Amino acid sequence: MARSERQGTENGGREGGRGGGWTAHRNLALFMAALVVFMSPLSAAALEALRIGTGGSTGVYYPIGRVIAMALTEAAADPSSPLHGRVAIAQNSAGSMENARGVLSGELEVGMVQADVAAMVEQRQGEFARPTGKGELRAIASLYPEKLQMVVRSDAGVTGVGDLRGKRFSLDELGSGTKAIMNIVLAAHGLGELDLQALYLKPAFTEDKMKSGQLQGFALMAGAPNEAVTRLADVGVSLVPIAPAVAADIHSRHPFLAPGSIPGGTYRGVAATPTLEVFALLVVNETMPEEIASTMAEVLFAERTAGLLRQGHPLGGSIALDNALRGLSLPLHPGAERFYRQQRLVP
Repeated sequence: MARSERQGTENGGREGGRGGGWTAHRNLALFMAALVVFMSPLSAAALEALRIGTGGSTGVYYPIGRVIAMALTEAAADPSSPLHGRVAIAQNSAGSMENARGVLSGELEVGMVQADVAAMVEQRQGEFARPTGKGELRAIASLYPEKLQMVVRSDAGVTGVGDLRGKRFSLDELGSGTKAIMNIVLAAHGLGELDLQALYLKPAFTEDKMKSGQLQGFALMAGAPNEAVTRLADVGVSLVPIAPAVAADIHSRHPFLAPGSIPGGTYRGVAATPTLEVFALLVVNETMPEEIASTMAEVLFAERTAGLLRQGHPLGGSIALDNALRGLSLPLHPGAERFYRQQRLVP
């Protein structure tokens, strides 16, 4: 496929990722928020939104973010809660990079962000080299480890990263955390985007193309199992491994990308696969009032929320107080730090 033809496909994929599906989910979220307003004794003008940037509908960010939004909104029903007068809304997005930008700019109050992307913000690297918006990103908690999953059709002839050369492979949406990590992985194997027939599609828009053979593989940085992969069980797929030595070298240069593994049996017929992992963080702007941030942390680790998270996604059970400070690449928000001090997790 010529470069100009590929560009049209890529742009179409991007628009699809932020088009019908995103709009439908956003409209549903807004409808639910309006329903809360209608049923609440507070007037609509009195309610404030806590917009949570998540990810695509087939990923892990969205179902986890939706549960967190539900828990926060339930807590806000208590007139004595610092959250009272607020309604939390889980919004689809392109992922970590967009969520970080949104929290910095004030378009989002809360975001789910990979620790490596958060580190870029904190260290003023890449597109975050120049300050954007007001305030800094601050962490509420570490949630769960995300795994880099390079999914390929079994008939694609790909057994290692080097075999991706010339393949029709999606690096995820432009501006996503997945694409940023894939650039690192490709470079570690002497490759770049131009060595692939690269497309830029959200995982939600790869299923039909994988089934038809128009696409030979795609990447996603997400918790495992992931719906975008399980839907392809009948097609026959495998995961591309990253050799432990290469993963260790990447980790030495990018400390928040650590060697990890996807256990065998996570996906039907797929063996254990060495890869990279990074923690997903729940972040806010430092300008958020301390009592709001502290209450958010308290609600996140409440017993009621734990039950909802376990029901909401297989990875929901990984969100626990014992893991709350693992893999952090940002300072804690003072309100969250106050909560952890009360739990005797920080001095």
